[in-house]
Amino acid sequence: MDNFEDVVLTTRIRFARNIKGFNFPNNMMDKDRKKLINLIKEKVGKDYTVVELENMDDITKKSLFETHSISKELLENSNTALILDEKNNITCMVNEEDHLRIQVFEQGFNLEKAYDNILSFDTDLAKKLDYAYTEDYGYITACPTCIGTGMRVSVMLHLPALEKIGALNKIFNEISNLGISIRGIYGENTQGDGSIYQISNQKTLGVTYEDILQQIEQITKYIIKQERKARDIIKDRIGVKDEVFRAYGILKNALIVSKKEAMKLLSDVRLGVNMELLTDIKLENIDKVIKNIGTNTLKKNYKEDFSRDTEEIKRAEYIKTNM
Repeated sequence: MDNFEDVVLTTRIRFARNIKGFNFPNNMMDKDRKKLINLIKEKVGKDYTVVELENMDDITKKSLFETHSISKELLENSNTALILDEKNNITCMVNEEDHLRIQVFEQGFNLEKAYDNILSFDTDLAKKLDYAYTEDYGYITACPTCIGTGMRVSVMLHLPALEKIGALNKIFNEISNLGISIRGIYGENTQGDGSIYQISNQKTLGVTYEDILQQIEQITKYIIKQERKARDIIKDRIGVKDEVFRAYGILKNALIVSKKEAMKLLSDVRLGVNMELLTDIKLENIDKVIKNIGTNTLKKNYKEDFSRDTEEIKRAEYIKTNM
């Protein structure tokens, strides 16, 4: 498959940047956080869309978190904003842990395109804003683990077969010893709902952009290879086939479904599509559904605020319609 989309859902690259003359966000007064936003609007507002989160409704903000466009920290902080380059799938969080957290997303495993897009955006911003940078340490960041390149590369992986054969912990132990962090679908301290996990580099100081990209590429391809081997091992197991077809049957007929149950069932269906057990479903449709079944994203798509009971009805309806 193109871009290893049978295993990799998305590729994300993030740059952490700060502006000279301002304290880090956790040491800024509200007036200074607002001053920074106004400076950014003045300097970049002609070329990009700048949106303050205080001007967004609560559902939209929480939906942005559910779809990984913003972090929990940005959601909870005051005087925060987004710089948007919608053409290139780039969002830049303003006043999160750093003044700027630039991130770009690509479907599947596409490091080269993601890197080219974020580098172009970052270079353009650097012409308009005075970055905190030294020759000795590189980009100065709020967290010491981000100093240097300030670059984090994250890959979202679907690893159901490795889970089913009990090999996941062994592989995660191997790659963690190489300086790679492993997290759940919503980042640090979250679980791998729907057998989805994020891997990302930890080291940013004393390495180049190319070093980081090469490390992530090698480790991601290793995990992909192991997941595909695991799928070959389980493809003829009657129990696995039964799980796939049961999951498909439930999702096509259920009237009520929780987020947790939906993620487990969609994981089994996605596995079934990739093992060619289910041939009438497109992988892109499954991935779209996985992205859009969060509580607030459903409310945003349906353009209504509803109760938890109604939410589970709407989720079942959305899955049937879009799967």
